[in-house]
Amino acid sequence: MSLDICLSFVVTFIISLILVPAIAKISKRLGIIAQTNNRTIHKGIIARTGGYAIYVSFLVGTMIFLKTDTQINSILIGGFIIFITGFYDDIHDLSPRLKLLGQIIAALVVIFYGGISLKGFTLPFLPSSVSYFTAICITILWIVGITNAVNLIDGLDGLCSGISIIVLVTISLTSLTYGRTDISSLSLLLAGAVGGFLVYNFHPASIFLGDCGALFLGFMIAVVSLLGFGYKSSSFFTLGAPIVVLMVPIMDTLIAIIRRKVHHKSFSEADKGHLHHKLMFSLELGQTKSVLILYGATILFSLCSYIYIYDKIVATILFFIIMLFFEVFVEATSMIDRKYKPILTIMNIFIKSEYLPSIKDTKPYKRIAQRAKKKYAIVFAVIVAILFSLVFMMNKEDVPKKSKTQTVTYQEAKKETKLMSDIYNQMGIAIERNNQESLRQLVSAYFVADYYTLSNKEKDEIGGVDYFYSEKKDDFTVYAKSGYYKEANSYIENKTNHQVVVDYKIISNGTSHKALAELEDYSYYDVQIELIFESDNEIFNAREHVVTVTLIEKDQRLSVVALEE
Repeated sequence: MSLDICLSFVVTFIISLILVPAIAKISKRLGIIAQTNNRTIHKGIIARTGGYAIYVSFLVGTMIFLKTDTQINSILIGGFIIFITGFYDDIHDLSPRLKLLGQIIAALVVIFYGGISLKGFTLPFLPSSVSYFTAICITILWIVGITNAVNLIDGLDGLCSGISIIVLVTISLTSLTYGRTDISSLSLLLAGAVGGFLVYNFHPASIFLGDCGALFLGFMIAVVSLLGFGYKSSSFFTLGAPIVVLMVPIMDTLIAIIRRKVHHKSFSEADKGHLHHKLMFSLELGQTKSVLILYGATILFSLCSYIYIYDKIVATILFFIIMLFFEVFVEATSMIDRKYKPILTIMNIFIKSEYLPSIKDTKPYKRIAQRAKKKYAIVFAVIVAILFSLVFMMNKEDVPKKSKTQTVTYQEAKKETKLMSDIYNQMGIAIERNNQESLRQLVSAYFVADYYTLSNKEKDEIGGVDYFYSEKKDDFTVYAKSGYYKEANSYIENKTNHQVVVDYKIISNGTSHKALAELEDYSYYDVQIELIFESDNEIFNAREHVVTVTLIEKDQRLSVVALEE
């Protein structure tokens, strides 16, 4: 993890730490406080605009550390809409319908302006337009659902903010694994802002998140998770990983929906049947212990998603074990209903405990129980075998299927620098959006960043060669060895190969008047780039260097054919 990403966390943490007390005082003076009722557990006058401090700290951090693009801008715009919706609700109490409308509008902004949605989703035997529409609907449901799920767990001091930090750090680590340093930085910026707030929000809390904070955190986590997980992985993992990490708020929300449906209550009607309530009241653990247990559960689920990257079998087994314990807890505390205890009832067939629910003591039920003892082992073995088969099938290496409309792919360097990784990820977005003008800039930038960076090179290795036109690679190699790479081996052997491109600026990007023999039917483009090195480049005796890259394009494939220094 780079120093800048770590520093972003520290900076927003400090800003939030300073802002929260000031915001709390202003809120109390304005009367924006948490009202007490029959389901609240706090005492005293407590401000409920902690989300304001988080939002401001986060914005300051983004201005300092983040380079924005269309995706990031869409997230910031959507986040603003959610924040204003929640902030207005904290002051004037919005109706559930208006809050939902604000969430849908924010979701539509990131989907259609930012191009952020569930990727790789296809429905067999149906037109691609149907799959696209379905993916958009799922994305809206995901964003709105997670936004409200995170808001629902804001019931104990430090619970929502602490879980949010764990989830954001997990997203950041996973993003780094897949080369999304922008998403990693965005996640840690927000985690730092929440961390500064948590200092005052942990039990006994002196300030609450409010809807402006809880809804904002839920929205940001929902959107960022779509980008931060599985950017270079399968579509299953893209949606599966965030579901696993957010399992605590997701399950709490689903159980609340089922519970209220069973008892014929409205979903908007609050109760004390949530996970944190059961831990605090049914098990009499108190606020601090209840919160720490839910922190632990979130960490375990986060570990599952992170381990999945390296060992899918272990991660899947761990997930099923945790879910089994989770189900037992739900049944033991009657979170859904007193009669809902299927796992405990099955367990009692073998345990025979008077404290567990049992099958009725009649001859028919006894015969069923006796047969079940013999057959349950076989059934269990079959279920385990099916699960393992699904895991193996699901975890096969994804092989791109060739088709007439196969997306153009570009070679990724073995040892990417941070800049190269960022450029490569942006190339994927440009390809996805069919933005050829942007792609020309990015291909050129990746080529020169690889070519002029020697810090990651081995002896006789030449950067950018995979982006050069295949039939001209030999000529390019000769050119490189007689020019920039003439003394490269000596730099590498003496370990003085510190030349690394850390940034670039596009000066121009337009049609070229050049044409190579036997390649006249290609389209030609010139991209002029100013390279910025980490320090003075010993070969140029300068920190900046301007080059012109000439590209050819045919069938949407771009290749470098010339380099002017």
